Amino acid sequence: MSIEKDDLHKLVDRLREQDKKSAYDFLRYLIDRQKDPYYEINQREPDDVPMNEEELEQFHDEEFVSWEAVKRGLKI
Repeated sequence: MSIEKDDLHKLVDRLREQDKKSAYDFLRYLIDRQKDPYYEINQREPDDVPMNEEELEQFHDEEFVSWEAVKRGLKI
């Protein structure tokens, strides 16, 4: 569904003054959530697959760092 910017502007113009802050906050939220790299993942239902033995050991090992976490930290 394509919405023209002009249509959005018209809706904002019709808002009561006391509702403009709420509209602004919601639009900020929509923009900011695009920056969250985990947004899509956080919206999913958790799986019900139990962890295997290796995953359990890693979960309890405070010094374990996954390769994915290292790559994220190095931005590669």
